[in-house]
Amino acid sequence: MLLAGAMSLMPMASAYADVYYMGGDPDAVGPGVGLVEGTRAADDTVSLDAADYASTGGLGLGGMSISSSLPSGYAAVSDVIEVPDAVVKTPEVYTYDYMFHDMDTLSQKYRGRMSYRSAGTSRDGRQIYEIILGNRNAQTHVLFTAAIHAREYITSNLVMKQVEYLLYADANKYAFDGKPVSDWLNEVCIHVVPMANPDGVSISQSGIDGLRNDSLKTALRNCYNYDLANQRTSYSFEEYCRRFKANAIGVDLNQNFDGAWSTASGTATQGSFSGYKGPAAVSEPESRALVGIYSARKYKAVVNYHAQGQVIYWDIAHNKLREHSRDLAHNLAALTGYRMLFSAGGGGFKDYVQLGNNPSTSVTLEIGKTACPVPYTEMTEIWAQNKYVPFYTMKWAKEKGK
Repeated sequence: MLLAGAMSLMPMASAYADVYYMGGDPDAVGPGVGLVEGTRAADDTVSLDAADYASTGGLGLGGMSISSSLPSGYAAVSDVIEVPDAVVKTPEVYTYDYMFHDMDTLSQKYRGRMSYRSAGTSRDGRQIYEIILGNRNAQTHVLFTAAIHAREYITSNLVMKQVEYLLYADANKYAFDGKPVSDWLNEVCIHVVPMANPDGVSISQSGIDGLRNDSLKTALRNCYNYDLANQRTSYSFEEYCRRFKANAIGVDLNQNFDGAWSTASGTATQGSFSGYKGPAAVSEPESRALVGIYSARKYKAVVNYHAQGQVIYWDIAHNKLREHSRDLAHNLAALTGYRMLFSAGGGGFKDYVQLGNNPSTSVTLEIGKTACPVPYTEMTEIWAQNKYVPFYTMKWAKEKGK
């Protein structure tokens, strides 16, 4: 069985300085891409969960130990190398249609253990789906999101593979941490938004032909002309679309949430491939869909998948659950091998979750090493790093989540 590595304690600082944050060249390559070193404003606030970690000197760095015992008649979940005859494949480009086919097929194959629903409709008429695994009446709920940035659609393929892996382990008598996976899914309900920005994904994969609505095609052309005029891009229109991050009208959805929205770091003042936070917080249907999913219940943990960099963002200034977020990040860092980093700016979904009136523990995992769109040749490594993330997150949420 998998064992979480021992975590070493680090000195606690009352102010964070000389940290890394998102910035620089968004198309650079290699681990930690798009990161620049700088100084973040001091944050001396005490998060709401500081007392929960008094035994660690206020630092949420507790490593989880995973039991290797097995119930009678069960096999270890780590023995499932790949799901036989898997529904979810790894095509060269994982499209919205692939995602829907896989989601619908899995819901029928594992009827009663998985369902899905539409949480909203994009500007180009695509549904923003929420997948639900396990017991809706469980006391512990966790949420996974993917592909909020268009060109990061490899994350949709990853979370769909995770969904199938969980369902297969549940249906075929596998166990994790000394307990059947079926018991885990009775005690923890998992919610997954596999493609939060379906219009943007379609632009990145198919260019302007990925849009159905003529007015949105005009908006995309306007984004390109704005970015050309302001020297924000020098790419051809086709390559510009391939590297697109925003939604159909050029709003960077991960700067559009009501969590330090006014300090969002984007520099665009109108629709762009990246960095336009929108005319107001939660102005976009995709953002409203995620807010609706989050507001419907209390989540013990929220995991957001992005690409690329092989890092985990876990904090922001005035984070209300700093130590729980630090704790979850350390456990997932031990599992994946990713580096932990702070994040600056604002307006992201993680920021909204950590700063709101109903705060939750939240982290962002950046998968892949190559410039986005991350090539699918990296999926073997990404899968090895992330296949157990839902299991560890379930355990963490049930044992430590606030």
